[in-house]
Amino acid sequence: MPGRRGAAAAIGAAALLATTAGCGMLGLGGEDEKSDEDRLVEMVNESNRIEAELASAEFRVVEQCLEEQGYTVHDPWMLQPYESPEQESLTEYYPHESFLVDAEEAAEYGFGQWANSPDGWEDPATEDYWAAEEEEYQEDGWEEPDTTDWDALEPEEQYGWYVAYQGQEYAEWQYGSAQDYADMMSGEGEFAEEEVVEGEESAEGEIDVEEDMEPEPKPGGCQLEMIEALWGEPTLTEDTWEGEGGAEESYSYWTYRPENPTWGDETMWEDIELEYGDKMVDLQTELVDCISARGYEGWEFDQYNSLPVWEFFGTLYYQNATEEEKDMMVGDSDAEVPPIPDAAGTTYEEWKAYEIQTAVDFAECGEETGYADASEKAYAEVHVEAYAAIEQDVYGWQEEMNDAITKAQELLDA
Repeated sequence: MPGRRGAAAAIGAAALLATTAGCGMLGLGGEDEKSDEDRLVEMVNESNRIEAELASAEFRVVEQCLEEQGYTVHDPWMLQPYESPEQESLTEYYPHESFLVDAEEAAEYGFGQWANSPDGWEDPATEDYWAAEEEEYQEDGWEEPDTTDWDALEPEEQYGWYVAYQGQEYAEWQYGSAQDYADMMSGEGEFAEEEVVEGEESAEGEIDVEEDMEPEPKPGGCQLEMIEALWGEPTLTEDTWEGEGGAEESYSYWTYRPENPTWGDETMWEDIELEYGDKMVDLQTELVDCISARGYEGWEFDQYNSLPVWEFFGTLYYQNATEEEKDMMVGDSDAEVPPIPDAAGTTYEEWKAYEIQTAVDFAECGEETGYADASEKAYAEVHVEAYAAIEQDVYGWQEEMNDAITKAQELLDA
């Protein structure tokens, strides 16, 4: 079965690791031998494939439980496994891509921030820009599920399915009562859009989108049955972070499956950025010197080894906007941005021209310093080191997940 293929791949990869362990970071030892990066990319793709297969098996166990209760039509959005597109490298982006744009693209679109501005929404060129972006970044091989059968159900039938799927408490946390859900689906509930006459306030007042959401309840229903059968009891997990004003904020949620090690933890990603920054520090100085010589004063690299292009042009285009619009589009970023120079002008047309010229000049400085090529090389190196450090953990995780796939199939066949 598919699970055995995954297990065989994990064993084969571990064997390959043993045969190449003495070859060094460049994978030397023969022209036909895979480099360390190629091997690690295969490891990441295999982990993603196993994870998608496992999610599909879990959903089939849930579906079987639901159908035994008479629910033969399912919400396809809730039971749709996702498989990441196959990666060709260990990183899907490079830090320099946000501020060093291809020269031809820079001359036509700049950084593209004008298309996000209030005046840009009325710019005829915006439609062409977003069409080009959609074509470039369209998702590979992913299609929206067919919801025809689900949409044909009455709201009370759909709500009953949610209760059977995750339990009464979870359904109420997610959708409210059965009546709340029916009202929402009919367009009369709390989440329905209100028609507000321009210049008037809604009778209900403004919705505080920052209001704390209640903690996620423990899953129930068929989802809990699946979790207990494959993994045991779910675990309540809490994430904490520093919020506005330095206050500690947190959110609790339930987990049950061992996390894919290739996702990395916070420390791993922090180390990657730090080591990459150390490798690039001299070139970062050269690049800043180059753009400064062209009249772009005050630019500094941030903690993510990037120049704050988005924040700067957000400030430029929204300088005359309302505070609410600024908060929504610019936010409260801690990035240090240069003051807006007189050369940027005072109208949208002048701001857009300034953005395009900035992108062109940055691109030329990137070419002069060799920044992009060095950045790609350095970023690849630190990723190889980071993934190699967790390699054995990943193979162990793959084996454990393949065992779970086999167990899920046994449940389905019982």
